[in-house]
Amino acid sequence: MELFKEPIDQLQGYLKDADHRGVLKSSHCGSFSPWPRESSLVLQDDTALELGGAEGSLFIILWTEQDNIIHPGRISLVGPDLTETEKSKLSLTQIILVNGALRDEYETCQVLQDLIFATCLKYVSVRFWPDHQKVWYRVSKKALESGFNLKRCGCTMLNQLERLPAVKGAEIIMSTEQLKMQPLLGHAAAKTREIVEALIKIHEELNFDCENCDYWEVCNEVAALKEIHRRRHREREHS
Repeated sequence: MELFKEPIDQLQGYLKDADHRGVLKSSHCGSFSPWPRESSLVLQDDTALELGGAEGSLFIILWTEQDNIIHPGRISLVGPDLTETEKSKLSLTQIILVNGALRDEYETCQVLQDLIFATCLKYVSVRFWPDHQKVWYRVSKKALESGFNLKRCGCTMLNQLERLPAVKGAEIIMSTEQLKMQPLLGHAAAKTREIVEALIKIHEELNFDCENCDYWEVCNEVAALKEIHRRRHREREHS
């Protein structure tokens, strides 16, 4: 049973639409070098452009155990890359799809997030707000002069993920299109938030009173959540 089947289906629909509109560029991580990792603090005076933040941003991680859903190493870019625009501020969507033998769903959520949040980028400041599905990048002038772009950024993150023993492969979707114009992304983000919040509640709370739970509706819709709920209930009863 797939925990994130609905949002993954919506993301695939978004990519098909972007391809139809001629704004999708796909490449493989192996065709260029990843961006160097190094903790950086970029000040305002050194900034070339900003991504996400107030201009609109979305960051989510989804995972699946099905091998035929993920395209390992693929980087999908929708909209202009950093060298293809003269704007100093852009929206940013960053969606990571992971395939692997990820048995403990709650632990998987924590491990994948921690790994991505710890991936520093040289000459670039990055901040994540996972509870709000937000991300913000401040890209320095030196980073752009040295060849930083979203494809190399994505490649660095994919390389980090694929070092995890349980991960078979990962791909990343990055978009600089305005989020308010993309309803499929909004729907995918909202459903992902509901599923993750329900997953956290199932794992952390001792009360299994479904009738009075705020997440009973999403649990009824997502079969995988029902199974996780039953499993956790059995574990609590025998602990």
